[in-house]
This record gives sequence, C-alpha cells and structure tokens, in this order.
Amino acid sequence: MAKYDAQIFGITHNDADSRQKFSEENQLNFPLLVDTGRNLALLYGATDASDGAIQRSAIIIDKTGKIVEIDKAVNASTHGTDLVNFFQTLETSN
Repeated sequence: MAKYDAQIFGITHNDADSRQKFSEENQLNFPLLVDTGRNLALLYGATDASDGAIQRSAIIIDKTGKIVEIDKAVNASTHGTDLVNFFQTLETSN
C-alpha cells in the first residue's frame, strides 16, 4: 500500500488479548485497533445499536479526512487484491 501512499488499519470489537492473538496467527502487517465499545463501528455504520453484530466493512478516507469509499461487502479472501484494484482505479482517474 506504500505505493499508493495509503495506510491500513483494522478494527476489532474483541479485547486486546484476542486482537494480539489474531494478529499473530494471521501475520497481519498492519495495526489492528480495539473497539470493544463498538463506537467506531457505530460511527462508520458497520453495526447498529439493536443487535451489536459487526459487518466486515472497509472505509477509505483520503488525506483530507473525506470518506471516498465505503465497502460493506468485504470478502476477507480477496480484500487485499480488491484494495489494490481500488487504488489503481483512483490512480488512473487522476
């Protein structure tokens, strides 16, 4: 993602110990932040207050803080490739 001057952050509603274990088991190369209160999930529409279930989502925010894309149909097995394709599309449109 460095090629696209992008930073990736994951957010989990699990506690810090679970986050650490998940990061290590999956060899994540980006920070996984803890949101046990589901505040960020609520803010970005990845959950609603009624049941608290989290929907895997990707929110792409530009350098100015503007949300440029919300993907609520994230497929974990293709997400890395999907992100690269998205950034390539942005690059060619500019």
